[in-house]
Amino acid sequence: MFTMTLHATARPQQLSTAGAIFRVIVTLLMFLGVFIAFLIAPLLALGLAYLIYMVWRSRGGKLKSSTNTSGSPERSATGFGAGV
Repeated sequence: MFTMTLHATARPQQLSTAGAIFRVIVTLLMFLGVFIAFLIAPLLALGLAYLIYMVWRSRGGKLKSSTNTSGSPERSATGFGAGV
């Protein structure tokens, strides 16, 4: 027959109070680090994309020539409603 034996020396190791508190604090810090990273990363990506857009836009405006050979003002969307 099978008999169950109880070993008094084979009990799980328990954490001290300081160890448990330290473990909780480390877990919370890890959670906050990941949570903040996922909140900040999209904002940084949007900001970087906006800066690239602004630089690209300003360089695109400098490449156009502003010489007018006909003597009349150019028609564009920027002068719309300005009385030109």
